[in-house]
Amino acid sequence: MPNIQSIVDRRSTIVKKGFTLIELLIVISIIGILASLTLASFGSAQAKARDGVRKSDLAQVKRALELAKADCEGNAYYPYIGDSSSLGNAQTNYTGLMTYLTNSAWGNNKYLSSAITDPSNGATQIYSYFTTATNANKCADILGAFTQGGAIDYVLAVQLERVSDKGAADSRTKCAGKIGTGIWNVAGYYVTCNN
Repeated sequence: MPNIQSIVDRRSTIVKKGFTLIELLIVISIIGILASLTLASFGSAQAKARDGVRKSDLAQVKRALELAKADCEGNAYYPYIGDSSSLGNAQTNYTGLMTYLTNSAWGNNKYLSSAITDPSNGATQIYSYFTTATNANKCADILGAFTQGGAIDYVLAVQLERVSDKGAADSRTKCAGKIGTGIWNVAGYYVTCNN
């Protein structure tokens, strides 16, 4: 017959093989905290990447505008799309600019292969195109005739997700004094303009 001590030893050995409910809850809580920290960091990295794409997009549009400028009469004008005295108008102008730069109806003057849209695919339009007052009949229109207005200066602006972006503040400083300054010269906007 087994002695009592050997029975107690077997039971304590059996109990020590598993985890208690408290230990399991602690491990699950730690994993949850680590997962939430990782997701927060990942979300920030995604926002930074989308902002990088937005900056690159503006550089691409700027190059297309320089090509369009070369085709305008006198080589001193950029396409004037419309009044840009408000942010809403400037956003509408950006849409019109994309039509102008991507329209193959202008013959060989297709400056972009496709319209540049926001990388987040959101419903909110965050690109803007600000121009100075129009100088009539300076750029080619859809028929190739020089009836499209021309502007001497422009500013392209995009609203970034990361408001504290250092490059955005520097870009606004470089374009200070250009048109529409009060609208886009605020934290969170990255801009590029004609030099």
